[in-house]
Amino acid sequence: MNRDILQQAHYHYNFDRNMYVNRNTKKAFSLEFVADTPEEELAKHIDENTNSTGWTFYFNSPPSESVQRELERLLAK
Repeated sequence: MNRDILQQAHYHYNFDRNMYVNRNTKKAFSLEFVADTPEEELAKHIDENTNSTGWTFYFNSPPSESVQRELERLLAK
């Protein structure tokens, strides 16, 4: 199950944002993306190296730049 894969990879569910978040890897997966993505594909996204100083968001539809900046600000706390 996708939720188990995320929990094993140290992702925590953020109830306020409906996302699975890992602050160490700076990745966040929307609940909808997790539900719609096959386990194998989700595992690849978890393992991929983003080499980014900012956050990487996985959504069915990418968030706008302003929404992404706001999420980054909120998750930095």
